[in-house]
Amino acid sequence: MAISIIINQIIVLFLLMGLGYGLVKYKVLDKTICDRLTWLLCYVVMPCLIFNAFQIPFTDELWHNFTLMAGLTVGIHLLYIVLSKLLLNGQHLKKKAIAEQIQFTAVYSNCGFMGLPLVMALVGSAGAFYGSVYIAVNGLFVWTHGLLTYSGRFDRKALINVLTNPNTIASVVGCLFFLFSIRLPAPIHSALGHVGGMNTALSMILVGAAMAQVEIRKIWVSSYAWLSVFMRNLLFPGIVLIALFSLNIQGNLLIIAVALSACPVAGMSVLFAQLTGKDTDFPCKSLTLSTIASLVTLPLMLSLASM
Repeated sequence: MAISIIINQIIVLFLLMGLGYGLVKYKVLDKTICDRLTWLLCYVVMPCLIFNAFQIPFTDELWHNFTLMAGLTVGIHLLYIVLSKLLLNGQHLKKKAIAEQIQFTAVYSNCGFMGLPLVMALVGSAGAFYGSVYIAVNGLFVWTHGLLTYSGRFDRKALINVLTNPNTIASVVGCLFFLFSIRLPAPIHSALGHVGGMNTALSMILVGAAMAQVEIRKIWVSSYAWLSVFMRNLLFPGIVLIALFSLNIQGNLLIIAVALSACPVAGMSVLFAQLTGKDTDFPCKSLTLSTIASLVTLPLMLSLASM
């Protein structure tokens, strides 16, 4: 894949993020509106997109790649968790209070809001199909290990919430429709497609709106934010890329796995800080700096994968 295509698609995403940033700065969007749009995106738009991604004819090759992507996603998350425990524990960090937060930011990427639009732009419908698999597995890890990292306790209610989440349900039902080759009536399929088509623009606008809440000039001097960016954007994805090469993973699967695992810090890092009563300053800085840095790091990782 030509590097010009990768860079052009990422620039498009950043232009949409810039729109969201500007709408907040000019007070067109406020927190209340952004919260409602986030709900719309998470509980309506993305489930429609995910479900529609499975509306393709069943083939043995697609099923093989489906299970392979699920296995790769589990492996990537387990690898990230082990690396974060080894490299970012309280013994190695002078500021032990943020050890859990920096571990979370290193492990979990913005694969839903930023990653899915990116892989769809790069490889089309295959990006939505395999990307949905990655997002479903990622959600299970986020609401189990991720929440445990922040709160220090296993929350069964959180696990129930993720299992009954519209995105999880859309993934499971969509997978069943794919396995049994059940096709929706054309009008319903088209309507879901129109709703899911809002995902790219809406998700990027909301990421930009979230970045507007942070004073950009302050993030450049945060050493822990830079450490988080190095781990999340470069080191961990680089290790994954080497592992995927060694497993002889090629083509769209390689591009999608690398793109989603190399995305910037997940927005859930801020949400979990709020839910557990912890300071949101570090995750906000890390999220913003990581997203800005991805303008350079994502093309780098995808170019290496394309080679």
